Amino acid sequence: MTRTRFPRPPAHRSPARFAALSTALFTASIAALLAMAPPPAQAQSAPSPLASFTRTLNAAISGYNREHLNGVSPEACAAACLADARKSWCVSFDYYKASQQCDLSDKRAADVGGLKTDYAGNPYDHYALIPGPGVPNPIVGPYGRRHVLVIGIDGLRGDALFCAGCATTPALSQLAAVGAFHGNVLAGGSQSTYSGPGWGTLFTGYWADQHGVTGNDASLPLRKPHVFDRIKLAYPTATIAVVGDWANITGNLKPVGADFVVANAAKNSQQATDAVKGWLSWTNPPTAIFYYLHNVDIHAASYDPYNAYYQSKIAGEDAQIQQVLDALAARPTYAQEEWLIVVVSDHGGTGSGHGGQSAGERDAALVMTNRYRNPTKPAYCQGDLTGTPLPQTGALTPHVLDFLGLVNDTAGSKHPACGSH
Repeated sequence: MTRTRFPRPPAHRSPARFAALSTALFTASIAALLAMAPPPAQAQSAPSPLASFTRTLNAAISGYNREHLNGVSPEACAAACLADARKSWCVSFDYYKASQQCDLSDKRAADVGGLKTDYAGNPYDHYALIPGPGVPNPIVGPYGRRHVLVIGIDGLRGDALFCAGCATTPALSQLAAVGAFHGNVLAGGSQSTYSGPGWGTLFTGYWADQHGVTGNDASLPLRKPHVFDRIKLAYPTATIAVVGDWANITGNLKPVGADFVVANAAKNSQQATDAVKGWLSWTNPPTAIFYYLHNVDIHAASYDPYNAYYQSKIAGEDAQIQQVLDALAARPTYAQEEWLIVVVSDHGGTGSGHGGQSAGERDAALVMTNRYRNPTKPAYCQGDLTGTPLPQTGALTPHVLDFLGLVNDTAGSKHPACGSH
């Protein structure tokens, strides 16, 4: 094989000089490339917290503020609303432009009948948090993601439903027709028939001597876990929501791990309904919702099932429930989901009050179904269950735990006709 002979470098190109020249050329080339390159990208700043809000000029929902801040910019108000300490409740704020103040609120415009836009001088702008898609429900059964909607009707007697001459309740009647009904859940007995003990028992599956809420004192903490907290313990990414106007419901009786808590105005059921409809509009609604309705607890006239005033309050809350059921069934993915809807009450009543141990005061209600406008789902529970005694400890918590496949170690037991499927 013939080798190619390369000429030897001239004597004046010594190896050292050649290396130096090569280094110089390399350095010059890199410098030229750097000169041609675009300038380095600037570090991207974090998005403004205002990006999470929609702004309505010259408007406010003044009068519904929960926290007032002074000397702040709109960005600072938005950041405060989104902060961990407030994210469970803050959904909007009004900004007072002239004095750099803002009012943080747990209400949206839809919750309070719309924005007020006729303030003299237009001093406010309203910022509403853009609802997120929600967190996907981690509880999946053979018939889709499993959710729980608990509807609490304060003061509803079980014998005031589905009887000749009783209130007309198309929404509750539809639920009972495709599910189950118990007309005499036993409240009271070992505890008073006040609301605090009743809701405490429903939420925990224990009587008041164990759960600790022996009266309506809002400083009494639950000493047993709330059923929604049991869900959180088993499924940490599950989200839970509570809405109610009674301070105890959003205070000492609420789940410790509640993700969304809305306190509506006193006896304003439409605000509570709007909050639930908002949650149901999310792509991923909360895993469990408690929706509290207060108007049936009249403390006036009579809790008699045939009293016209009492009936009117029951019918009014039924109309609210229908709005929520319509919003639920309108979900695009509803057919691929399984919702256990449970309607419960904390006590009944007699005359114009409750708290004692009369039959009317101890008579609470239960309606339950997983098949509302979803008839392909096997029934979790079916028919009139009233013939089998059911204490209040068994009305809510054991059924929710059973439906979600969680162990029930409470003092209550589910109705024997109901069960996992």
